[in-house]
Amino acid sequence: MSLEEYNQKRHFDQTPEPEWKETKGKGALRFVVHRHQASKLHYDFRLELGGVLKSWAVPKGPSLNPAHKRLAVAVEDHPFSYRTFEGDIPEGNYGAGHVAIWDQGTLHAVGTTARAAGEKQLLQELAQGNLHFRLEGEKLQGEFSLVKMKGRQQDAWLLLKKQDQFATEEDYNAEDYVPGTTAAAPRKAPAKKAAPTKADVASAPTQKATKSSKTALKQKPETSEFTLELDGHQVPISNPDKLYWPEEGITKKDLVLYYQAMAPVLLPYLQDRPQSLLRHPNGTTKPGFFQKDAGEQAPDWVETITITAASTGKDVAYLVCQNNATLAYLNNLGCIQLNPWNARRSHLDQPDYLVLDLDPGENTYDEVVETALVAKQMLDELEIPVYAKTSGATGMHLYVPLGARWPFEPVKELAHLLAQRVHQQLPKLTSLERSPKERRHQIYLDYLQNATAQTIAAPYSVRPRPGAPVSTPLDWKEVKTGLHPSQFTIHNVPARVKKRGDLFQPVLGEGLDVAAYLKKLKT
Repeated sequence: MSLEEYNQKRHFDQTPEPEWKETKGKGALRFVVHRHQASKLHYDFRLELGGVLKSWAVPKGPSLNPAHKRLAVAVEDHPFSYRTFEGDIPEGNYGAGHVAIWDQGTLHAVGTTARAAGEKQLLQELAQGNLHFRLEGEKLQGEFSLVKMKGRQQDAWLLLKKQDQFATEEDYNAEDYVPGTTAAAPRKAPAKKAAPTKADVASAPTQKATKSSKTALKQKPETSEFTLELDGHQVPISNPDKLYWPEEGITKKDLVLYYQAMAPVLLPYLQDRPQSLLRHPNGTTKPGFFQKDAGEQAPDWVETITITAASTGKDVAYLVCQNNATLAYLNNLGCIQLNPWNARRSHLDQPDYLVLDLDPGENTYDEVVETALVAKQMLDELEIPVYAKTSGATGMHLYVPLGARWPFEPVKELAHLLAQRVHQQLPKLTSLERSPKERRHQIYLDYLQNATAQTIAAPYSVRPRPGAPVSTPLDWKEVKTGLHPSQFTIHNVPARVKKRGDLFQPVLGEGLDVAAYLKKLKT
């Protein structure tokens, strides 16, 4: 189908629908689901592929229940600009009726988030009549398939939800999730918005914070600023409606409220640790910059620790995030990602944990998973506890608790020995070479994170990347083929933590005997 068919069916002097113009999206591929009240109510399911929106009419609407097989009838391609269209198509015109966006977000092929490679794969699967993809939307999340039916009308497909952590066993009716309805979300269905309180980490960002003993929101008539009352301090949030993720419609305020909802589980990984500030005051589409010194503008109640920088010999006043108020202050500065040191100020040379950063080159995430599982097996054989989290970007972070008993030097030495063992088992897939040019198709086993002043994205930290992904602790049962960091975002991580708790908590507990393991591995 081509856009010529789209244009031929419409009279653009009568309909508000966009006329076809040659446009192409940037960044991640996009999807949109329109609720279309035409002669018969249906949902239009559209995927950005080949510079157009490939479209299917779904009479019953999408479902998050894998048992539901939704008929999807392929219709004409729509222009990419149609993804933002909402309005009324006048009577007498093709598709007359009200059109509204029911869901939207990003999509990628199974196995890769690279746009070019993923789009090529999806187009090939489309031609074969068996399309597999992942959605990151406000309502639809996880893996789906579109399968062309045999022996039926030429354009008949089935839209299927795959079994994953976003699936639900409960009945799912898309009409229950039309904006303005009061139906509750299914037990496993991710909801974009929920009211945050400090005591309830299930909360996702909302437009109004819930008042609690430590948190209250004062909304001014205008939206140029709002104020959070936190820990006895007033924290002004400037430009709360600024779009930090324009494609996803996620604002600065959404980010602030996500972090306030997550504070009970997040703060233990930040408290007493110097922070290297990575600021994106203009959102994720503009370059960010690092700031180490807290600066003279920091409020008096923000704690700092002065450390002499080894590289310059100058004193640097590092900010220390002790509470909700400081967390909100950081977010107001444009700190989307949080980068704490591995050690606390009472023992800056003794880290709380050892880190192995699995940093891929031009690898699939399934290859990252393969590497992580080899590392897990090796560490299990050595009786070394290890905990995994997505990086929130392209890699995975493996943590070994140390209990702040050992200096960085022997910790780094142990990390190096462990990395060497993984590399010996996967010599073609992994590398100890730091330069990306020397390991284009290999996963770098980065053990050098284990040094004073090195930082890594904190657990539950949002990353300034498309889709607002979150660096998320994992159960090892989840570390398997099909896992991808994009599955965990600002929208669904709070509910995940409420259900599963803080899977990373043991990282801050008692640690292993580094000296004993160094002796064991060297013999």
